Amino acid sequence: MQNNIIYIQADGKEAIAWITEVTHRHHAMYKVEFESGYENIFYTDVETGMWLEEDLGFTLLAKQVGVEIKKTMTNPFHVPKILTWHKQFTDGRLVSFGFFNYLKGNHKMYEIYSSSKKYMYTLADMGNEEWQIMGNSNLSISKIDPLFVQHIIQILPLYSIT
Repeated sequence: MQNNIIYIQADGKEAIAWITEVTHRHHAMYKVEFESGYENIFYTDVETGMWLEEDLGFTLLAKQVGVEIKKTMTNPFHVPKILTWHKQFTDGRLVSFGFFNYLKGNHKMYEIYSSSKKYMYTLADMGNEEWQIMGNSNLSISKIDPLFVQHIIQILPLYSIT
């Protein structure tokens, strides 16, 4: 874990914030706590490398925090992943997600990202209509929406990979 102090110009004043790196395999991610008491998680978009503020998206504060965090990073490079985005209404509910797919051995792997561009988990097509959820130690199984996963599993074969 990396702890540092950063300084941000907000409303013409300098604001101090403490940053703590959140270990993540798919995003540069940091918990940022401002002296004012405001805190949030800031992370990079895997497609563009731009910084997002959790639950708020591409904010000016996220951009400023990202510039300052980048100065503290030992390897501040970004290798873009181009996601395929799917949005549709199913059973009166919006199903919106992005994914990055690849083959691992004989298995089709799909990294699933929420509409807020945050990695959720990886789905592995095991064949014979069996799927495995893997890849996110920060998310307990109780927080995974089984109906959402079922919708995704029905949609992903429409985007076949070889």
